[in-house]
Amino acid sequence: MKNTVLAMCGITIFLAVVGVVRQGPAIIIQALMVGGKMLIEVMPLLIAAFILAGMVQVLVSRETIRKWLGKDSGMKGIMLGGIAGALVPGGPYIFYPIAASFLLSGAEIGTVVTFVVAKNLWSLSRLPMEVALLGPELTFIRFIVTFIFPIIIGVIANTFFRGYVDKVRDQIRHIQGAGEET
Repeated sequence: MKNTVLAMCGITIFLAVVGVVRQGPAIIIQALMVGGKMLIEVMPLLIAAFILAGMVQVLVSRETIRKWLGKDSGMKGIMLGGIAGALVPGGPYIFYPIAASFLLSGAEIGTVVTFVVAKNLWSLSRLPMEVALLGPELTFIRFIVTFIFPIIIGVIANTFFRGYVDKVRDQIRHIQGAGEET
């Protein structure tokens, strides 16, 4: 987490210097105003997403997650991960914390990968906008040709990366600052 924050601060300072050199110091105030407005708009969503992710970890027992989404869940877990990904509304601030909580609660890596991919390919909450902007035919074609990919990718993740799940969980705990869990 510290390295990520340091990298973001470094990039921010670099862009601030470039902005001041190109357009003067007023650009800093303008950037703060735009960034503050985005923060105010996104903050309720972020708070809700992190509370939801925490609630998944607290309310749904590890045994339940392991039974339905864990190592022994097989295709059932992959399909449930895909359905959950399709149904979860919102953007990355919503589904990445949920994906992390699934993995930390005992879900298999392929199930979580399926969840993330299905969120991006099967998202039911985006369908009305996609139909409105691209039309029903293109939306239907896009949905049909991408339908199988979350499942295939989940199976591939389980087949080739199952041995990495504990390492990935440790990385997520480290990123979240939760330390190592026993």
